[in-house]
Amino acid sequence: MSRALCLAFAVLAAAPAAAQDQTTPPRQDGVVWDDAKPTLHLGGGAFTASPVLRLDADAGSYFGQDVPGGYRSGVNLRRGRLGVRGTVLQDFSYNFTWDFGGASPNDYSNLFEAQIAYTGLKWATIRAGAFTPQHLPEYAASSLDLLFMERTSITSIASSLASGDTRLAVGIEGNGAIGSGGARWNASGYVTGGVASTPNDDRQRGVAGRAVVLALSHPNLQLQLGADFAAQLHPGTNPGPAAVRLRDFPELRVDSRRLLDSGSIPADHAIAVGPELAGRLGPLYFEALWQRVEIDATDGGDRSFEGWYIQGAYPLIGPARERNKEDGTWVRPATKGWINPSANNWGVLELAARYSTVDLRDGSRGSKQSIWTVGMNWYLSRQLRLAAQYQNGTTDLFTGKRDFEAVGLRAIFSL
Repeated sequence: MSRALCLAFAVLAAAPAAAQDQTTPPRQDGVVWDDAKPTLHLGGGAFTASPVLRLDADAGSYFGQDVPGGYRSGVNLRRGRLGVRGTVLQDFSYNFTWDFGGASPNDYSNLFEAQIAYTGLKWATIRAGAFTPQHLPEYAASSLDLLFMERTSITSIASSLASGDTRLAVGIEGNGAIGSGGARWNASGYVTGGVASTPNDDRQRGVAGRAVVLALSHPNLQLQLGADFAAQLHPGTNPGPAAVRLRDFPELRVDSRRLLDSGSIPADHAIAVGPELAGRLGPLYFEALWQRVEIDATDGGDRSFEGWYIQGAYPLIGPARERNKEDGTWVRPATKGWINPSANNWGVLELAARYSTVDLRDGSRGSKQSIWTVGMNWYLSRQLRLAAQYQNGTTDLFTGKRDFEAVGLRAIFSL
């Protein structure tokens, strides 16, 4: 794979560059500030570098649990990313970022991203390294654009097969217009290996992809249809025989317990596939996803699981979300500088709601989880966001149901 990748980059790098306006003077070397973010320019813009800084501080409290051994309240530095990103010779971009936060409590300091991409094609980007593939709507977008503190459980479970954060992969991401009616398409496809931030035996192999089309695009109505697919072609053999295990947190990561768990299933391969829908009706943003997970088990017959969610957001103060044509997602509302009440600038206040469910039950093992969530997002500037959410959920184990409620708080700062 690496030899083919090097050959592909060499061919692309040798392709003729787009003609440039000879009257445009080269950019002067030095540091340029964009709001609060500095960017270093060298060689007349041939090389750029910008710092990566991301801090997500979480606090969560569980209550309403009548059965002992439930979820525990706590705090977590969910993300503590520090790195550098930029461009080389205009047509190549790079990102090297370390994460000192924890995907789960007491899990700190891992590689988050180490990737390079060729962006010289008008319609596509070729990317390789350790990064987050554009698979599933909640992973195609930045985590800054999530409606809630965590992605839905079915997103985390389906992505665990062949995508998700810090996945070792090589792939292509494309987008473009369809005719003159305003419709647009986005598509991505990857060949993947293991996850760089967790131990693996380097024998995991998979493929993942996403394709969407903006079928309707009017000022007060947008509708996007699409599908997502992932396959773990070789589960790997660490720590023992090849197996697949599906599990997730209760969409809040201040406790390491994961009661939603299929258990370890010896398997040859597994796939996850299903449709997605998203759009905007006036200022109301909506999104839905369904995924079916099929596991080719080596004992006891094949296993089938499924999950889905529906969520939406409505701006109480400020503008609505807008579609990003680069990845086919709806990004966080735009702010006008820093919050300034004296100038009647209160930032953007967004109300969000979601229902999600995942069924991993298989006879007398596994579990099912269903969660209602409502939340508020306050964007004080492009760099600062405060979030609060309330959850009411049920985890259905073969030993009985466990009800829970939770309140979560998050403060985000990002350059």
